[in-house]
Amino acid sequence: MRERAAQAVLLARAFEEADDGGLLLTAGRRQEATEAARAAAGTDDERATTRATHLLGTLEAAIPGLAAVRRATRLPLGVLLPLPLVALVLGALSNALGPERHVNILSFPLLGLLVWNLAVYATLLGWDLLRPLLRRATDAEADPAAEGAGAAGWHGVLGGAASWIAEQSIRRVRLPDAPRTTVAARALAAYWRAWSRLATPLVAVRVRLALHLGAAFLVLGAVAGMYVRGLTFEYRATWESTFIGPSATAALLRLVLGPAASILGAELPDATALEAMRAPSDAPAALWIHLWAITAALVVLLPRGVLAAVALFRERRLASSLAVDPLAGSFRVLLAPDRGAGTEVDVLPYSYGIAGRAADTLRELLHDVFGLRADVRVHEALPYGAEVEQLPAGNGAGPAACAVVVFGAVQSPEREVHGRFVRELLDGSGRGTQVLVMVDSSTWHARFREGDARREGERRRAWDRVLEEAGVAPLHVDLGSALDTDVVEQAEARLGRAHGEGA
Repeated sequence: MRERAAQAVLLARAFEEADDGGLLLTAGRRQEATEAARAAAGTDDERATTRATHLLGTLEAAIPGLAAVRRATRLPLGVLLPLPLVALVLGALSNALGPERHVNILSFPLLGLLVWNLAVYATLLGWDLLRPLLRRATDAEADPAAEGAGAAGWHGVLGGAASWIAEQSIRRVRLPDAPRTTVAARALAAYWRAWSRLATPLVAVRVRLALHLGAAFLVLGAVAGMYVRGLTFEYRATWESTFIGPSATAALLRLVLGPAASILGAELPDATALEAMRAPSDAPAALWIHLWAITAALVVLLPRGVLAAVALFRERRLASSLAVDPLAGSFRVLLAPDRGAGTEVDVLPYSYGIAGRAADTLRELLHDVFGLRADVRVHEALPYGAEVEQLPAGNGAGPAACAVVVFGAVQSPEREVHGRFVRELLDGSGRGTQVLVMVDSSTWHARFREGDARREGERRRAWDRVLEEAGVAPLHVDLGSALDTDVVEQAEARLGRAHGEGA
């Protein structure tokens, strides 16, 4: 998804999911936005963008400063472009020829900038070589912000400053009453968590692009300043050294300035000519200014230009392909209303009863996964020790698209009972029936109301071990409470489904 659209979808979704009571986004406004998006032709991305635009229009009218938050958290490339212009001016004012009218060809003032740029190239090369090893060692590739975090190194100051500005703009959002301020704060915090992880690589490459251009323009300004001063003042070239003589100096100059001399078609002075230039003697400085200017172009302007072009290409690519699911969370309302027609889903509670709110929540979850028109059938609880052969026709052995097995977290998982049942169900699902296994913790939470995170974690890990040995990754849910927004995505991931698949 493109950057502006991705930001709009994440921001609108964060507000919609945080505003359960409809204080900022009423049910009518949400429905209007949904209808406008469904009426708009286009891809899922385009329909989600249309819906987000309508929602943000309502929000920005109610929340002063929300538009500023969008600008501050995006850090567009235009915000960083003044940096190269500032660098150009600083370079021009730097007096790269030095305050004296005599220029020492061994300590040319421009030499410091050249050495600095070479050090930067070495650092970048070293980091590019080490980064794959570090990623493998720390599993950083699983972190969506890994690229941006790794790139923070030498330009982390600007990236950190951008994050600080964004966070300050978010904190300044205030509404006249406390309830709406609380909703806005919760929504903006959720938005910033999602957006900062997603946009960090993009911001990092923009900062890198600005710094490459800044370094090139700094040297360009310095070179331009040299020629301007050379037109109005006469500079003389000389050299002196405590440790090296004319022969070593000639060899050093051939190494550093040889490529530039080849381009100019000029001969570098030999040891005898250099001895004649040794301080307090001197010679015209024009040739040396040309040589150092061309060397600066070869060492700084050309490589930095290439690096800037690469960074610009990456910036354009990242800005047009941010990984945002357009139909996740509250935006699932854009899925086709007739999705799931003809799809049958069998729910098989295993030695575990599901009724009332838990059954309603389970149906809601499965309708989100398979479509509102899907036929979700919640069967009577199977007895402890039941086997697949004992299932009646239509209970996972018939034409159902999916068999959903539900275990209770209060049960102790057993390989020869629960694990065997799942293995047999998987072995018998070759006729197109998918298998989804859930472990419901609602009864556990009702029994241990004061909570015991350690014991619950141990029980979850025990279920994971038993069921993963049987060949399936379980989905842990609490059917006694409102479902988290990512549970549907987790269920789809376990089934290997995409939005709208099977509609």
